[in-house]
This record gives sequence, structure tokens and C-alpha cells, in this order.
Amino acid sequence: MDDLRVLVVEDEPTMRELLRDMLYKAGATQVTECGDAACGKAQYAAEHFHIVMLDLGLPDGNGHDLMADFKAVNAQQHVVLVTADDSIESIQKAISAGANGYVVKPYSLEKIHDVVNNYVMMHGTDMQMVKGLNRQH
Repeated sequence: MDDLRVLVVEDEPTMRELLRDMLYKAGATQVTECGDAACGKAQYAAEHFHIVMLDLGLPDGNGHDLMADFKAVNAQQHVVLVTADDSIESIQKAISAGANGYVVKPYSLEKIHDVVNNYVMMHGTDMQMVKGLNRQH
């Protein structure tokens, strides 16, 4: 694999922009952005993504339901939920529902590196593709 494609579904434009920039720094080669669940569903149907990052609170749905839709299409889809809710209950619910990760806002470059590294480790992706992953940040 010589690319890493990520779908970001986040309704807050500044948070979406921040996440996009951090994903590129962490090794992503393509980041597709959506501000709501409808856009996320359309993009997911149109293209293959290695990682999907979903906000829990969207104006037209929620990350849990959207994750279930994506996992119904591809049970192996790597999905990371992003939210300001850092409660143990929310994290447990996300993981038990099939999330591959959970990132609490505000985002940090270290957390986003961890998301990409986790994907790489789970899927045996060529480490050359993400050569900048372990540089100091």
C-alpha cells in the first residue's frame, strides 16, 4: 500500500481543519472531509478509506449510528470516534460497538499519530509509506 486514505466526519469546521492537518502530518496521503452524516455516507459509498474518523455529535445523526452503517458494509473498517465526551461509559460503549479507537477533543498530534500507528500495526501496512510517523512532534 502506498497511500493512506482517511474520511473525517466532523461538523465543526475548525476541528475538521485541525484534524485534517494533523492527519497529513501523521502520514495520511488523502483526507476527505464531511460536515454531516449524509455527506459521510455518500463519500463512504463512493470511495474506499483506510481509516474513518467520526464525530459522535453530528447535526443529522451520530457517530455510533454512522459507524454501524459503515461496519455493516465492511466489518473490518477501521473506525475511530472523536468527541469531547471523555466519560468511561462513552468510551466503553464505543469500543463495545466496534470502534477501533476513541480520541477525545481537543486533538493532539500525538493522539493522531497513535491512530495512524494503530492502523499500520493492525493492517501490516508498509512502514515506508508512513516514514514520518515517528519523527519528533
